[in-house]
Order: sequence, then C-alpha cells, then structure tokens
Amino acid sequence: MARITFKPMYFNNTVFTLLVLTFPLLQLGSCSSDHDILSESVITDTTTEESVFIPILRITEFSIQSIDNIGLNTDIIGVIDEEKNLIYVDIDTSSISTLQLKPTITVDSATTVIPDTTTPQDFSEEVTYTVTTENGSEENYTVIPTIVEPEIIEPEIVETPCSSNRQDSGPIVVTENNQRIENLNIKTSNQHGIEINGFTGVVISNCIIEYTGAYMGIKFSEADNLTIENCSITYTDAPSSGPLADATRNCIEGFDSQNLVITYVKVEDGSTGIRLDQCDESVLTYIEGHNMRGPFPRGQLVQYDKCIGGLLENFSVINDREIAWTEDNISIYKSAGQQIKKGLIVGNNSPNGVGVMFEDQNTEGARGGTGGLVEDVDFLEMGNGVASSVEGSGNVTFNRLRAKQIICGELGQNRGLPASNSLIFAAFDTSGGNKIIDCLVYESCNPTNIIWPEYSFEVVDYRDDIDFEPRDPIVLDFPCSAAN
Repeated sequence: MARITFKPMYFNNTVFTLLVLTFPLLQLGSCSSDHDILSESVITDTTTEESVFIPILRITEFSIQSIDNIGLNTDIIGVIDEEKNLIYVDIDTSSISTLQLKPTITVDSATTVIPDTTTPQDFSEEVTYTVTTENGSEENYTVIPTIVEPEIIEPEIVETPCSSNRQDSGPIVVTENNQRIENLNIKTSNQHGIEINGFTGVVISNCIIEYTGAYMGIKFSEADNLTIENCSITYTDAPSSGPLADATRNCIEGFDSQNLVITYVKVEDGSTGIRLDQCDESVLTYIEGHNMRGPFPRGQLVQYDKCIGGLLENFSVINDREIAWTEDNISIYKSAGQQIKKGLIVGNNSPNGVGVMFEDQNTEGARGGTGGLVEDVDFLEMGNGVASSVEGSGNVTFNRLRAKQIICGELGQNRGLPASNSLIFAAFDTSGGNKIIDCLVYESCNPTNIIWPEYSFEVVDYRDDIDFEPRDPIVLDFPCSAAN
C-alpha cells in the first residue's frame, strides 16, 4: 500500500520576563544607607522554553516504490522544485505501465493529501496533489512525468561484402601461414571442407561451404589468429528431422588455437554450429544458426570446452523442435570468463539441456577458474531450463535475460518431458557468487519453479508480470553467386 508520512516542524520561542522592583522615592534628609537601598530591590531574570507547532505546507519527498507497485524493479525517486511546487519523475515503460502506480509522499505538517495515495494514478500525464492542514490551508504540487519509451531493437540484417563472384571448388587443405581462402563455393563429401593444421594467420572469407558425410565444414588445430568471415556453412543430406548419424559433423570445430575471430557466419544442420576446445580469447560476432542436429553430446550453437575467456555477441539460433536435436544451446564446459551477449535462442527439445549452461569450472581439466556473463539474451521455447551455473561453476551473472513460451509438456520428436519440471534458473552444486539481475520470466508454465535452489544466488532480481517483444534474429545475406 502506498504511504503518506508526516514530518512536523517545530522551533524554540524564548520568553524573557524581567521583574524590576523599583526603588522607593528617596525623601530629602533620608538616612538610609546604600546597603538598605539594595536590600529593598529584587531583580528576577526568568527564562522559559516552550515548543510551538507551526503548520508548514510542503512535500519533502516523492517516490514510486517497488514495494507498492508490482512489476517495478527499482524505486522511482521524484525531483522536487520547491520554488515552483513541481515534482519531476522518469518512468521507464519497458518495465512498468504508467496507468496503475501508487506513490509514496512525505509531507510536513499536513493532515490530508488528495488524491489519496492508496489509489493508483495514471502517470502518463501530469497529476496534481493538494496538501491540506487542519486549519484549511492548502498547497498544490504538480507531478510532471517524463516517459522513457522501450528501446526498439532493429533486426540484425547484414549484407556481406562480395569482391567477386565465387568460384566452385573442392575441399581445401591449408599449406602455409597467412594463407587466404576466399570467394569460393566449396562442396565436399569425402573430407573436411577446409582443414588447417599448425598454420597461423589464415583468413577464410566470403565462402559458401556445403559438406556431408562424417566430416566438418571447417576443422582446424594450432591455428592461432585465424579469421573466418562472411561465410555460410551447411551440412547437406541431413534427415528431414532428428539427429545426424554421429556427433562428429560440426560446421566449425577448432582445437588449441588462440585469438580466433569468427564473424558474419551462418551455420546450419551440423552436429554443433561452432565447437572450440582449448581456444582462448575467441571473438564470435554476428552468428546465425539453424537446427542444430546433435546427437549427444553435441547439439549446441556454440560449445566452449576448456577455453579461457571469449566473447559471443549478436547471435541467434532458431531450432524447429520437430526438426532439430538439441542439447544445451550454448555450452560452457570446464571453461570460464566467457561473455554471452545480445542474443536470441529459440527452441530446445532436450529433456536435459538448457539455454546457456556453465558447468564443471573447478573439475579436473578445467581452465580459467570460475565466472562468466550472460547479458541481454532472449529465450523462447525452453523446456528444461533457461540459464544454469552448476556442478562446481560459480561467479556467473545472468543480466537482463528474458524468457517466455516455456514448455511443460512434450518437447518434440517423442523426446519426453523436461527433467527439471520446467525450471528457469539453476545453480546446484555451485561454488557460489551467482547473480540474477533485472531478468524477466513471462507466463511460465510452472510459475512455482523459477529458481532452484534460491540460496545459491547472491542476488535474485527478476519479475514475472511484463510481456516483451523478443529480439529479432540475425539474418545474414550472401549475395554473390558462383561463376557460370
């Protein structure tokens, strides 16, 4: 309930009373001595102090507090212009409606405030409050709202550059440092599309790779400073639905390679989109993924395995649950320091997989210690979980995550029900330090199963009453065609 608080104003009134007993008139020839005269005079100085109540009409504090307004995450503090009797408030409509807000008003020496603060007000426009004392004196204050509109996130549509038409090509094996592979249509069924072993500074640019069989689109090891840019990589001949024949058919797989840059890359129908093993400080940006096919232990858009650091930013993966065969959508395994930012994850049909999973950061073979960040990522059609830090992982922050369309029933392709009973956030067997900050879970199918166990999070800050428009998926365009 909204509140009015009062701060009575007092001041000290000092009253001095001086009582002077006058001297009697001296008669001519009097024989009274000076001592006698003084003894006949009494001077009293009495000081008394009393509290005098002075009614003062003034609003000293104005706020809209989260305790009184469901859905409000942070108190809104008004700025008061005492000369003009104006109160300024900023209201972010991405977090709460302006139509049903109860303020808290602190006043000096007033008996009533109208409108009643227990009644929600429409703060989409100015609201005037009248403060009245017992003797009928009144003062008006006008609340002037500034409405902060939700940020409009534009679709990430990127036209990749094309310096020339692509040429048809078979598979490529790199033979030297700093080799450039560009403007090619690569098709292969009997070896990896591009293979790099022990060469650094390689650039793969503006290529379309279609591969099949028990191979990878791009496979590399000990390939420091590799750049993969403006490429589309697809596993062809995948079944109409369900997993691939085995888990070795990743679009991109790398081992023991540092300082990778993978940008403006589309991956589709592979066992996993991008799998990195002992690849430190990689930078992955503008990644578009579709229908990761597994089988276990693959099925991710990106998997970090024993990696230190790394950034994944501006990405999306769209999994049709009747086609894809997922595990965790993004897996951080025995790895630490990864930052997962600005993404959209749609579709997970694994009974045991979650949207983003940090696990085993302190087990044998793990590298980098603990910690990680997931920020500004939207999750749709998750069943077993949205984000987790488990089994020895810790110091992971989930910031501004949003989730809806949570699945409680059949996950797709007869894979069964979510093993967690549709949990959202998990942190079991954790080393601690995990945080949930400013997150949103809208209309969960199991609203009593949001966090488990809650004591494993240092901060729990989420709301569950605001709908949202999810981020648009990354859409990459590859306009160049093969030469005829």
